[in-house]
Amino acid sequence: MNPILISILAYLLLTLLVSRLAAARSENEAGFSRQHFLGGQFMGGGILALSLVATYTSASSFIGGPGAAYTYGLGWVLLAVIQVPVAMLTLGVLGPRLWTLAKSSQAVTILDIFRDRYRSKPLLWLAGISLVAGFLGMIVVQFTSGARLLSVVAQIDYTTALLLFVATVVIYTLWGGFRAVSYTDAIQGLIMLAGMFALLMGVLSHGGGVTHLTSQMAQIDPGLLQPHGPDGFMSWPFLLSFWVLVCFGTIGLPHTVLRVMAARDGKAIARAMVLGTAVTALVTLLPHLIGALGRPLVSNLNSPDEVIPTLMVQLFSPWVAGLLLAAPIAAVMSSVDSMLLQATSTLVNDLAMQGRQLSESQQKWLTRGVTLVVAASCTLLALDPPQMIIWLNMAAFGALQVVFLWPLVLGLFWPAARSEAALASVLTGLSCYLPMTFMKIKLANMHAIVPALALSLLGFVLVQWWLSRRC
Repeated sequence: MNPILISILAYLLLTLLVSRLAAARSENEAGFSRQHFLGGQFMGGGILALSLVATYTSASSFIGGPGAAYTYGLGWVLLAVIQVPVAMLTLGVLGPRLWTLAKSSQAVTILDIFRDRYRSKPLLWLAGISLVAGFLGMIVVQFTSGARLLSVVAQIDYTTALLLFVATVVIYTLWGGFRAVSYTDAIQGLIMLAGMFALLMGVLSHGGGVTHLTSQMAQIDPGLLQPHGPDGFMSWPFLLSFWVLVCFGTIGLPHTVLRVMAARDGKAIARAMVLGTAVTALVTLLPHLIGALGRPLVSNLNSPDEVIPTLMVQLFSPWVAGLLLAAPIAAVMSSVDSMLLQATSTLVNDLAMQGRQLSESQQKWLTRGVTLVVAASCTLLALDPPQMIIWLNMAAFGALQVVFLWPLVLGLFWPAARSEAALASVLTGLSCYLPMTFMKIKLANMHAIVPALALSLLGFVLVQWWLSRRC
């Protein structure tokens, strides 16, 4: 038997056990939708911080990000740490107000918040369709990453690895719902930290230390040591774009914001801000630094995204490599389970069940069916994956931010904000973002997210001003 595969299977079985135990704790709670899609307001500070960071930290941070650092050098590492304030922004800016509103309205999803705040069916449908479309793209990225990891390290073919990974995620997501997802995310957050610390020590030991590795990087390409990367790839407009996309704009990501709604109380949110920021710093810095410093140690990769699993295989014994593989697998699983659950909750709770009275048995079967359909669709798309997944993930990230950021933030902090203004914001942002993204149009060398969010904000403010003048 392959010792790496045995270690992987043991880890996957552990996630299923945790999900079963978590599900057992919530089986007596009333209301299938609330229990399955939110789990109640149960998270303490530690669970909230680890779950939030693990959900945000996806394949881009542990696979795509290190792949980019491998390609572009230490400049990409500096770029990646822009993400450190994510937990502080999400919990500090939205936390108290969003938690209070979710508690008073018994909201289960982000669209429930929109429904209670704006009471606009066109806005709900547009936001719901956008959420599902964005998550489908992001789920494909996570499935691709999980399959690549298993394929490279366990030495099994890509399709088998994909089916094994998808089956595990689908089973424990269906089994335990949001509470199971949250507890497994928290455990996976700890596994990420331990695995990346161990791998960094291995890279430094086998590479002769930081000084020796960086001198070898300079011999490969001096640009690998420059803040702006080889050939000045990471220009100031690019840096601004990245800051908006992976830091400021993350306030509007539905799958991370949902964690705030499940907090136990205000004290849990405050504690999670501090712990979450510290954990984010580590899980952001470590894998990207490993990807950059690993350039002299591994070469001729089929894809830069393979740098982390390849280092594990080459630097450690099969048993140790199998254990270390749990870290990037945890990163992928902790994101894809939340995305799968939220895509399902949108289709079932926010769209299909509105205006219909379904029994709990009907809700369960509908939820299971939709989850399986979404997972199967994304699996088919993941059979032919892109070479560098980070660009697809960033495109989907941006689309979700354009739709949710301003309606969510301004809806919470601007009491007079109207549904027409929120709808105008979404339409304006998407009308800018989608053509610029797919036609690869760059305004002043900036990512499409910058002008899209600017126009989205302008659209919101102008329509709100016009409506107030009419009144």
